[in-house]
Amino acid sequence: MNKKLFTCLILFSVILSGIFIAQTIVDQRGVEVKLKDRIERIVTLPMPAPALLFSVDQAGNKIVGMHPASMKAVKGSILSEIAPELLNASTSFVKSGFEVNVEEVLKLRPDVVLQWCNRGEEIITPLVNSGIPVIGLKYGNQEDLETWLAIFGKLLNNEEQAQKIIDFHRKSIKDMQEITADLSQEKKPKILYLPYGSQLYTTGKGTYNDFYFNLTGAVNLAGELTGWKIVTMEQILVWNPDIIYIGNFTDEMPEDYINNSFEGQDWSSIKAVKEGKIYKVPSGVYRWDPPSQESPMMWKWLLKIQYPELANYDLDKLTVEFYKEFYDYSLNADQLSKIMHVK
Repeated sequence: MNKKLFTCLILFSVILSGIFIAQTIVDQRGVEVKLKDRIERIVTLPMPAPALLFSVDQAGNKIVGMHPASMKAVKGSILSEIAPELLNASTSFVKSGFEVNVEEVLKLRPDVVLQWCNRGEEIITPLVNSGIPVIGLKYGNQEDLETWLAIFGKLLNNEEQAQKIIDFHRKSIKDMQEITADLSQEKKPKILYLPYGSQLYTTGKGTYNDFYFNLTGAVNLAGELTGWKIVTMEQILVWNPDIIYIGNFTDEMPEDYINNSFEGQDWSSIKAVKEGKIYKVPSGVYRWDPPSQESPMMWKWLLKIQYPELANYDLDKLTVEFYKEFYDYSLNADQLSKIMHVK
């Protein structure tokens, strides 16, 4: 064979192989997952994943399947207005919990499935055995959140956008630490967070919520507990919180507590209720209370409530700017009102 021709063939084969070369992502199991270089079809089980994927891709058209709880979150948020294509994703492949019907997943022709890796082998092994590339994920703290963003950035060939969000988080943490560094422990407000409202779940040491209450200069009354716990009404009366935050895993609103609407519970003597310092946590592209790309906005919201004299910024303006910068989307007044639960 002509030497020149042979060299050209070698170069051509290298170029051709480069077009089809697979990428490798190390997931949170520590497993190297081999994937197509260009991902077009994603099935996701973890509930916050669609919103985080959207923040990296600035579109939702690659998500062909999601958990029904994720779809509920999409429909209940402004994400359904910003990325209505997400409403086309299938949810019928989920059997119960996070267990899936593998045959139904295969019908969606996914390039990759995102699944929890810390909730039992039975929900991940059947997918792996079917030959579908599976990225295992776990969730709960700032490190996990940044890991998700980095993985999604690589997965979607948009590492620059993912790093931009990570950098915003890190700067926001630093800024918040500087603002709250000299606060007196005695003057810090005592808060109670109720993610499920009158079910009386709360979150203690080791949770993301405890992290950001400490970050924003508040005393989490449940900080003496570990993880997620159910507490009694009697305990809440003893704690007598200065501020109560109602989470987005319930439809309950502050007026339900002010009006004492729950049978068997009397909120009327609690300081936060008497003084009207009971607030519904905002919900944007995703709920602001768990870890998400919008978590820095949650921290700014908390500081505005807890230390208005230190929070010398217009939160509405910052939220509009955030959506424009990170989603390239212009919020209108009604959408902003919906995020902040103004109505």
